[in-house]
Amino acid sequence: MSPSPRHGGIRRALAGLVVVAASASVMSADHAESPGADADPSADLADVFIFPSPTGSGRTVGAITFGGRSAPRSRIDGNLSCDGNVLYTFHIDREVNGAFDNVPDAEIHARFGRNTRGECGVQLQGVPGAGTVAGPVETVFESAGLKFFAGVRNDPFFFDAEGYAALVASFAAPGQSGDVAGAFRVGTAPRRDSFANRNVSAIVFEMDTPALTAGSPRIRVWGTTGRIAG
Repeated sequence: MSPSPRHGGIRRALAGLVVVAASASVMSADHAESPGADADPSADLADVFIFPSPTGSGRTVGAITFGGRSAPRSRIDGNLSCDGNVLYTFHIDREVNGAFDNVPDAEIHARFGRNTRGECGVQLQGVPGAGTVAGPVETVFESAGLKFFAGVRNDPFFFDAEGYAALVASFAAPGQSGDVAGAFRVGTAPRRDSFANRNVSAIVFEMDTPALTAGSPRIRVWGTTGRIAG
């Protein structure tokens, strides 16, 4: 498996800003896609996550999820697509002199592939503190003291689609200003998670925090997917 930074048209992009020293966590979401993106689940980016590693100081976890269908459309993904023609990129922009230039200072490229036995694996290039790593999917593997995983997991994204629809409807009639509490049943009923029991494909990786930040007090991250150019 040899990822290349060349790709076709970018399908999806998500971004987040992180103050690493303050142990902040960020996630960005992208659901309810256009028909074209929804028809290509392997390249259909869902969420980007970044947060301090719960297993040790000096490490930060990044993740890209893809392939999960948004509610109320029903699909429970049971298998990782293992599409070797899709490039997943986690972009890192470091703050310099109090500003970002929106140009990646570092990039992590991930790509799936199969060995001669047909077994799927994942390779990541440019991981801060680890460089290039590779291992089988659906299992946690380690390299340079950092942990990595790629496979199907319960979608961690939380969203109340029914509440959102009710909130939009509460603006529909003339003179209405919206009813957030009523739409989301605040204080009157359990919270609804429209993504509960829905699976999503995920690439999860630990990074060495000093190598990730390179001395910058803040970083900005985003993810993209694209099909490899032929």
